Amino acid sequence: MAAPATTAQAHEIIDDEALAEEKLWEELENEEIPASIRESRLEALRQQSVQFRAMKEKDYGKYTTLEDEKVFLDTTTSEGRCVVHFYHQDFRRCAILDTHFETLSQKYFETKFAKINVEVAKFLVERLKIRILPAVLCFKDGIVVDRIIGFDELGNTDDFQTEVLERRLGFSGVIDIPEEEKTKKTIFGFKKCNEDDDDSDSD
Repeated sequence: MAAPATTAQAHEIIDDEALAEEKLWEELENEEIPASIRESRLEALRQQSVQFRAMKEKDYGKYTTLEDEKVFLDTTTSEGRCVVHFYHQDFRRCAILDTHFETLSQKYFETKFAKINVEVAKFLVERLKIRILPAVLCFKDGIVVDRIIGFDELGNTDDFQTEVLERRLGFSGVIDIPEEEKTKKTIFGFKKCNEDDDDSDSD
């Protein structure tokens, strides 16, 4: 599996495909690779450029705000991998989470990172049984595959490192953590939510 593209890398391919192709040629020339495989990899680069350009137009590589429930549904059902933060503007922990998602959206270009204010998503909050904030829902092909509620799984502290959230999302499968980072030390509280967590009591 190819390493995940950062926003900077994706923009380099989008903005200067010729330069990216030149770098790929340099890499290929340092290896004894058959011509057919070289052509295949160059064609993959060209296709990736087209794909990244389309994703950039949909604001991939940014942490965006979903204005209402319709936009939320359109986004989560049409994109392959989404991470959506349900927030309230007066909640300090929601603001803390925002800073981490700003960072991760730059690192994992191929995942859509967004947030929606619970004040404009009351139907979704009820339907998805969101009772504690912040709440993060992870989507793959329109299906909720995981949820992170509060900070319990992030060390139950306000000053957790972005890496803690990153590894938690990697466990959910909505981001692909580079292999070298998977070998780092385990993170406190790293476990998967199960469906029983949907019925957590409110404060």
